[in-house]
Amino acid sequence: MQINERAQFIVGAQFIVGAQFIVGAQFTSPHKNINMRKNIRLKEYDYTKKGMYFITLCTKNMNYIFGNLVDNKMVLNDIGKTVEDIIKNFKSENYEIVYYQMMPNHIHYIIELKNDGGILLSKTVSFLKGKCTFELKNKELWQRGFYERVIRDEKEYNNIVKYINENPYREKYNW
Repeated sequence: MQINERAQFIVGAQFIVGAQFIVGAQFTSPHKNINMRKNIRLKEYDYTKKGMYFITLCTKNMNYIFGNLVDNKMVLNDIGKTVEDIIKNFKSENYEIVYYQMMPNHIHYIIELKNDGGILLSKTVSFLKGKCTFELKNKELWQRGFYERVIRDEKEYNNIVKYINENPYREKYNW
């Protein structure tokens, strides 16, 4: 991880086990009294480009909000069931969630952007978070931002699906 010369210190960083990228680093600027989030998006990549994207959304403070793991399977509570219903119906002519896994404090999903220039990836995330927040009337549901990975080919897609499927086992055994 590269640190900007002007950064005073790292406030926090998260790593996703098994993923090949670093996400969520925050830095404090010596010139302003605010936290600046490190941009984790690919520089000069067009996030309206048709294709598949791997997204992770986390709950605020990583609180267990959606349910619990029982025998390596996710058992959703009422909040989790509401969010799952929203995910299952989250599609338009420009995008569709094609695969997902809910966990007690985060969601992994693969979204397909169907048309070049149709919609910005971050807008789909905002729409999904906003719909969940509205339906649940809970403004403290989500952590700020999201983690993404551009899925480049079928092999990577299959590896990500495997990663998503194994998530309940990793959670139990802290992989």
